Amino acid sequence: MALILVPVGSFEQHGPHLPLETDTLIAEAVAREVGKRLKAKLGTTIPVGVSDEHMDFPGTKTLTPDEFKAEVRAADGEGVVFINGHGGNNRHLRELGVRHVNLTTMFKPYDHAGEIETSIIMHLRPDLVKADSIRKHEFTWPKKDGWRMKDCSESGVLGDPTEASAKKGGKYLQQLVDATLDELNKRTTA
Repeated sequence: MALILVPVGSFEQHGPHLPLETDTLIAEAVAREVGKRLKAKLGTTIPVGVSDEHMDFPGTKTLTPDEFKAEVRAADGEGVVFINGHGGNNRHLRELGVRHVNLTTMFKPYDHAGEIETSIIMHLRPDLVKADSIRKHEFTWPKKDGWRMKDCSESGVLGDPTEASAKKGGKYLQQLVDATLDELNKRTTA
């Protein structure tokens, strides 16, 4: 059975310095690299996820949970594994019971436009990073379900992007690839 990796992301505000498609770009990069290693096919990306928590910020698009689940069901099939780069999708993927890997659970905490995501985008697509807009931000980590980004951060940033670098981004991306490979290997040997 051929393995098919389907990247799943979001289209949402990532502070003043990162592109709206940050989560999608990261999921696609991980899926590409894992696909090369496992000789897996790449499926069509699901570029918009469930981003209700970010809707207070301009540019953000969201699907309803039902719309998102319909997209996932349409892409699901034999050998499909979803590579998810957006935390707002996690619960819905679990509820569907589809095979998936959640990149957002691989760092504690996994930031939002902070050091980790900013570093990875600096590594992957430096042309999309607005370096002159990188600064420290006031924020608090969300503590419960149903949170809104505007209640945690005036800028939409969780973490410290001033600590980011392209070199760190290469290492973070490799960690995500290795953890995804480990996760997939556990599932095939279990």
